[in-house]
Amino acid sequence: MLCSAQQVSAIWQPLTGHITMQNGLPSNVVYEVYEDSKGFIWFCTDQGISRYDGSTFRNYSIKDGLPDIEVFRIREDSQHRYWLVCYNRKACYLKNGKIYNSENDSLCRRIEQEDIQYDELFTDRDGNECLAGKKIAVLGTHPSYIRVLNHILSWGRIRHFKKDGEDYIATGPGVWNVQTGQFMQFSRGYTQASFYNGVTLFSSGFSRPDKGQVLEEWQLGPNSLSLKKDYPSPGIIYQITAAANGLQISTSAGMMLFDTLTRKIIPDTTFPAGIPVNCMIADREGNRWLTTLNDGVYFIPVNGGRLIDRTAGLKKNNILSIALHNDGHIIAGDDAGHVYRIKEGSIQTYALLTAQNNNRVIFIRDNGQGTMAAGSDVGLYIINHTGIPKLAMESSMKAGVLSGRYFYTGGVSGLMIYDTLTQKHTDYQVGRVTAMAIDNNQTLWTGGINGLSYFTNGKPVKYTQDTVLTDCFITAILPAPGGGIIAGSSTRGLFIIQDPRQQPLHLDIGSGLASNNCRKLFVSDNGYVWVCSNAGIDRIRQTGNGRWVVSSFPMPQGVAGNQVNDLVEKDGRLYLATAQGILILNSRDTFPSQPPRLYIESVNGIALTGQPLRFQYTERSLQVAYTGLSYSGGTPLQYRYLLTGGTNDTLYTYSQAIDLTALSPGAYSLLLWCRSPGSKWTAEPVQLSFTIMPPFWHHPLLITLAALAAGTLILILFRLRIRKIQKRATQENQHRQQLAQLEMNALRAQINPHFIFNALNAIQYYYSQNDEITANQYLTSFAHFIRLTLTHSQAHWLPLNEEIAMLRTYIALEQLRFRELFTLDITVAPDLDQEKVAIPAMLMQPYVENGINHGLRHLKNRKGRLQLSFTLEHGNLCCIIDDNGIGREQAAAYKKVHHTSLGMKITDQRIHTINRMYDITIQVYITDKPDTGSGPEGTRVSLVIPLKLIDK
Repeated sequence: MLCSAQQVSAIWQPLTGHITMQNGLPSNVVYEVYEDSKGFIWFCTDQGISRYDGSTFRNYSIKDGLPDIEVFRIREDSQHRYWLVCYNRKACYLKNGKIYNSENDSLCRRIEQEDIQYDELFTDRDGNECLAGKKIAVLGTHPSYIRVLNHILSWGRIRHFKKDGEDYIATGPGVWNVQTGQFMQFSRGYTQASFYNGVTLFSSGFSRPDKGQVLEEWQLGPNSLSLKKDYPSPGIIYQITAAANGLQISTSAGMMLFDTLTRKIIPDTTFPAGIPVNCMIADREGNRWLTTLNDGVYFIPVNGGRLIDRTAGLKKNNILSIALHNDGHIIAGDDAGHVYRIKEGSIQTYALLTAQNNNRVIFIRDNGQGTMAAGSDVGLYIINHTGIPKLAMESSMKAGVLSGRYFYTGGVSGLMIYDTLTQKHTDYQVGRVTAMAIDNNQTLWTGGINGLSYFTNGKPVKYTQDTVLTDCFITAILPAPGGGIIAGSSTRGLFIIQDPRQQPLHLDIGSGLASNNCRKLFVSDNGYVWVCSNAGIDRIRQTGNGRWVVSSFPMPQGVAGNQVNDLVEKDGRLYLATAQGILILNSRDTFPSQPPRLYIESVNGIALTGQPLRFQYTERSLQVAYTGLSYSGGTPLQYRYLLTGGTNDTLYTYSQAIDLTALSPGAYSLLLWCRSPGSKWTAEPVQLSFTIMPPFWHHPLLITLAALAAGTLILILFRLRIRKIQKRATQENQHRQQLAQLEMNALRAQINPHFIFNALNAIQYYYSQNDEITANQYLTSFAHFIRLTLTHSQAHWLPLNEEIAMLRTYIALEQLRFRELFTLDITVAPDLDQEKVAIPAMLMQPYVENGINHGLRHLKNRKGRLQLSFTLEHGNLCCIIDDNGIGREQAAAYKKVHHTSLGMKITDQRIHTINRMYDITIQVYITDKPDTGSGPEGTRVSLVIPLKLIDK
């Protein structure tokens, strides 16, 4: 094992990010860097151009429409056209993500036809935008879009400047006055870089080989150009720009300053030393971008601070631990067994080397009495005034704290106490120790993989006031401001404990921490608690009411992955142990990074042009692409969006595209916010308004026409249906009437044979009794009745007088048949018009027949009487058949066995048919008259027929 010490001088470099092809750059050969009006950074390379937003690249090449793969410069005009200067001098520009060239754009064709071969875009004294090359073309907004000036310029690199209200163009061989056309030639060499500071023209180019590269200072008069002086340059000068005290020069030997007071070119120490730079710009945030011709792009963030790394004297860049020395210096340890004591301008290195060179320095402490202790994978090293590290204990160390002459350390073997005076140590088997601290009450606290413990009377006591803490991996412990301790964990955030008997205050992501994985803690003199995690740095302070406020500390873009291993703060400087070295930031620089600039760029891959967005119903699934610009606020960027008119829910994402699927027809507005890890949300959202058109069948006019058509169709169908129903009803009524007619005819056909059968029986009877006179008389009356029946055979209704006449004829036949067994009395009410009132033909005859045959014919003790009466009651014709026969009960006894009376059955069927056929109701009431003591008094039949009049 080898222990040694050495001291070297150190120059602290600015923190620098490095962007190469591995990050997405199309080539490491970069000719120029340019910032557009939106804040995007553009790189011109020998493999096309690239747009950078702080995290992603959008590259354009020949396959995208570039006329040449090698692009030297890019310039944006007021119409947001990006004019590209290509190697072959073909005209082209980029707009809304599309490249226009002579094959698809008339303006580019006109520029090539005029042989402009532009190298620069500038705005003249009249506000016109001009492309300058072999000729000057003034761009316009109307056809033919350009106006070509008569000046013929020498080919080469062009710079525009104004002097005394006139436009000048510096080219390779000299300077042109645009207004007068006068040319003033450089007296020597060929210029490739120039700059006019308002007083003097500076240039540099290819001069005599024996003089080397120089910066030339020229006096520009109204009609002359004279060399005042030249200044040697350490390298080729590619670019000259203004600086605070002179000129800033990009050279092959690095960034230089020309001091106007000393008139010397000196290195610019605000830039990394030794980087050959051909172009440098400072963007609007203050970040600086440096391009190289073989090593990509270097980026210096505005809040980047300084970096101590191997170029400054460190042996290794990966610093794991850092602490404050008693004299205010910084002490640190790396991953290869080196301990550093860092002062302004020098670095003292102590080597704790092993054969395998794998001795990580986990912590380092200073006791303020000239002794440092370093805990490593190998063990505990003591470094005293001799400067030679000594291995005091051999065991893997994880945590340690100094208190007077004693050093408390912990590791996989438990707790160990080392006496720096006696150089002896005592071991305590308390389990694995990963963190420790001594609070203001001199209580020793230890942390391990299962929470916290504190020592009372020399014995460890498990802290059990919080069940969450008992299962935590403790990564760091420090005395808390105001008393107690503050402990960091690997998964649960921070715990602040004022008293072992009280529950802790818990801070995590929900409280504002960047991450719950807290690696190291530091309490500064002003009471701030600094927390480093895998997501950056948080700063915590306690307010007057006892609340703890968490704020994120903005990290510079150059820190890889925001990974900080350890940190300390002193006198406004924050020292961070990172994999890139020791980063020094301004800890009082409390302003957060500005929120990223946010732009919505395309919908469904189509760039936005400012036109209203309307999508057909078939296009109701959209993908909205957007970009947030953040160069110094860190990554990744978080986005928040709200779709009004849709779900109205606020959603969060880290993606640069949102998929909106199955949108319903209607108007929508997408509100989008953005923030970086070191900034707040954008104050005002970016808004995208669009409309999903309804399907053609939802168009109001189409709906109206469809409704009219549907209404018309329904009306037509309704009318057709009504007609069909009416036709069917008519047909059914006709069929019903035809059926009823057939039934009536059939019934009447049955009535006539029934009567004829009885009449023939009577005639047969008279002839059998040799009563020829009566038989002939009966036959004559029967013939008369048959003629009446035939006369009215086709009529359903008869006038009442004709019905009464037929009844008289029929009853006369029956009286003759039964030898005047009964008398007949017919009464008609005076208010009845017998010729107009109608009655169903032969309807009463069966009832009369039934009364005679079953009632009157069986009388023995009295003369029979048959009374017929016709009256008008309540709009009905009332017909009464009244006899004084034997009644229905005795008549039933006279019926022969198996005799079936067809007359009444046929009559009932006929009445039912008439009711159905004429939609009326004929009512029949048969009443047995009361017995007066001498036997039944007969039967009364009442027929109530709705009044019907005969149409004359």
